[in-house]
This record gives sequence, structure tokens and C-alpha cells, in this order.
Amino acid sequence: MPQTLEIEYKPQAAVVWLSRPDVRNAIDPLMVQELDETFQALGRDPQVRAIVLAGRGIGFCAGADIGQARYGTQPGEEDERADALACAAMLHTIYACPKATIARVHGICMSVGMGLAAACDIVIASSQATFALPETRLGLAPAVIAPYVLRAIGPRQATRWFLTGETFSATEAWRIGFVHDLCEPESLDMRISALVDTFMLTAPDAVSATKQLVHDLPLRSLDADAAGSDDHQSGTVDGHGNGGGLSTDPAAGGTAADAISTLASSAAVPGARLPEWVVAGNPPTGVAPA
Repeated sequence: MPQTLEIEYKPQAAVVWLSRPDVRNAIDPLMVQELDETFQALGRDPQVRAIVLAGRGIGFCAGADIGQARYGTQPGEEDERADALACAAMLHTIYACPKATIARVHGICMSVGMGLAAACDIVIASSQATFALPETRLGLAPAVIAPYVLRAIGPRQATRWFLTGETFSATEAWRIGFVHDLCEPESLDMRISALVDTFMLTAPDAVSATKQLVHDLPLRSLDADAAGSDDHQSGTVDGHGNGGGLSTDPAAGGTAADAISTLASSAAVPGARLPEWVVAGNPPTGVAPA
């Protein structure tokens, strides 16, 4: 039984609570291990369609427990390197989980906490949440979390917040694309519940294959952008000012494209009956924000 987490099972879903509220859910090596094991197990559980990652107490996650681990780049200490590698593996487990993953963020979300949120598919935050990437102020580089933060907000925005280590608001996190939706603190659980309900209408295999497809399709390289060839005219700049659209090469998706093709060939034909993957019961509650 986990010592640093609480696992709450709901119909077709699970909530993983970070449960070290006395240290604002700071991550230590034991929590890293338990998160890795928990997400692997939930990823294999056919009764779970969506996983919510949340924090007990006054905040989501205050980053690494500096007293026990340092998840930056500080060469020369084998124990610290082992901790960093374990944390990197845990973040990848969350990122690669075949189930839909949702980060429920309230209070402080900083350092490795932002890495956890960025590794999830969807981030819903309280309007009162605050965010920070303070590694440079601790004499570290954010090596472990950088791949996930970069994917979430792009290099331009990531550079600004990585370098300064400043704290920023939930509104700013939404503006730069780190957070998908904001809501008032008293509405956070209702919004999360409504979002989880939407996955009762989606085919689990299609969700898994779509995640793999999104992960496998690479962003255009900066070198290709700099070449200025006519082939790049189809690329667009996203809504947050990050250059580079996704590759349109059908081969770029690899096995993910094959998985999507297989699913498409066996998809249910629209008709009077609901597809077999729809969970019987009440329709999803709540309306997504406009």
C-alpha cells in the first residue's frame, strides 16, 4: 500500500492523490517510486479509463523535497543522479500512460510539480493556483522536467520562465498554454468530474492509439524552418506564438498511424444503438467552457 499516495477508485476512473500535505506534497524518492508503480498499474487496469492526479492539502506540489533529493543537473553525486533518472522514468511513465490523464492543480505548482502536470494530457487549475520553475535560483538546470514543459508551452515561453525562476499566476499559465481550463476553487472538483465523464463516451483503444499518434508525430525541426523551403508553407504558428506545425508525412506516425488505421476499420457504424464502448448510465454532466 502506498505511503505517499492515496488511490481513490471511481466508476471507470481513478484519482491519485499526492499525500504529503505537511510538506506541500514535495516529491521524495519514495513518492517517485510509488507514482511510477501506480501509473503503470492503472495503465494496465481495464476498468480505468481516466486518471486524475491531484494533491492533498493547500497545494498541488511544491516540487522536489530538497532535503532528500535534487532533480536537476548537479554532476558528481551518484545518488543525486540516480534520483534524477528515477524521476525522469516516472514522468515518462505518466506521459506514456495509455489512459487519459488529468492534472487537478490548486495552490502551488512548482518545479517537479509542473513536470507532473505537463506530463498529463490535460491540466485543469484553480484560478488561485500559482506556478514557478525556480531551478536556476537553486543552482540547478531543469533537466528532468524540461522535455515535458517544452512540449506544453514551447521553447520561447519555457526559456522565459526557466531562466528567471519567477512565480506566475494561473491566468498567465492559461495564457501561455500550460493550463487548458481555469475555474474558481469551489468549482474545481465539478469541472474535473465533468471532464472525466466525457471519457465514458470514448473508445479506450482509440484514446490510447490517439495519444500514441500525438506523441509520435514530431514537431518540425528548427533547421527545417530556417531552410525556408516551399514545403513549409503549410506549417502554421500556434495560438501561443510557437512556430512549427506537426509533420504531415504519413510515415511520421509509425506504429501509431497503423493503430489508428486498425481502429478506424473496426469502428462502430452509426445507428440507433450506442457504440459498445459507451458506458451505460447518465449522460456526462457539466459543460465545457466556451
